[in-house]
Amino acid sequence: MRKFMILAILAASTLSAVAGPFEDGASAYKRGDYSTAINRWRPLANSDPTIQNNYGVMYMDGKGVKRDYAVAMQWFSRSASAGSSLGQNNLGGLYRDGKGVKPDYAKAATFFQAAAQQGNPAAQVNLGLMQMNGQGMRPDPVHAYMWFDVAATQGLAQAAANRNGLRQRMNPRDVATATQLSARCRQTGFKNCG
Repeated sequence: MRKFMILAILAASTLSAVAGPFEDGASAYKRGDYSTAINRWRPLANSDPTIQNNYGVMYMDGKGVKRDYAVAMQWFSRSASAGSSLGQNNLGGLYRDGKGVKPDYAKAATFFQAAAQQGNPAAQVNLGLMQMNGQGMRPDPVHAYMWFDVAATQGLAQAAANRNGLRQRMNPRDVATATQLSARCRQTGFKNCG
């Protein structure tokens, strides 16, 4: 689901008196001046995984550049390799949706899992959706509910809606199990979520 692909540009939405390249690029992006955003971020692109993710989003969406999924994949891969949950989540989305690559649910789940375990609520929802729908795996409503619940506690409204909708199709025992798994997952900093 495209709406779950997070762009970290807004993470630096408050500008200091002396803005640096990241903040300048973020400000330009928010104004819709994508060419300036790319140019401001260029000095950071080889070393900053957030900028690498942002470049990937711009190529994926065709903002300031021609849409090119192969180039988006390269930028997301660099970001993901550096450990960015944003890059991991977005790379998972490309594999899940088959944008620029052959759909590969196993790879998508691997990237979503890595990002989810870093606390990325969008990745948690994406992983939950794959588990709920049985994409590349047997449907697992208990773990899907768990991931939706974990993301919902971080304020993601879509996660709460998914969780509440799924609850209607589950028996009370499975809901109780999923709720316990969610609590344990949160208590362990998203490391013990299986």
